[in-house]
Amino acid sequence: MSRSIVDHEVLMSVKSITKAGTAYSRSIPFDDCDGTACVKIISTAGSITVTQQCSIDDLTWYDPETSSGAVGAVEDAITVTTGRYISYTPVMAPFIRYKVVEGNIATTVVTLELVKRLEV
Repeated sequence: MSRSIVDHEVLMSVKSITKAGTAYSRSIPFDDCDGTACVKIISTAGSITVTQQCSIDDLTWYDPETSSGAVGAVEDAITVTTGRYISYTPVMAPFIRYKVVEGNIATTVVTLELVKRLEV
């Protein structure tokens, strides 16, 4: 009999991202996620876009897409926030990480936390 639990991990902690810069969270195994995920994002300045990236081997990373275009978007144009808790539809993959792009507004500091439901 399987059961589910909620897992919480900090994937990016007080990470400085330069104006127009890109940063990546640490990667995590994602094969135990049941398809339910939320991301808490804190940003001190600028305007950031956060997307999920996928990997089969934890080495090569992909921006997921369908025949209609890109998927894996968490949120775009996030400005200064002490915390936004965003529910999104995660893309299935053995490993994931998050890509954070600053929109050429200002250097920012970002913290990103993932909450996911695990099937155990």
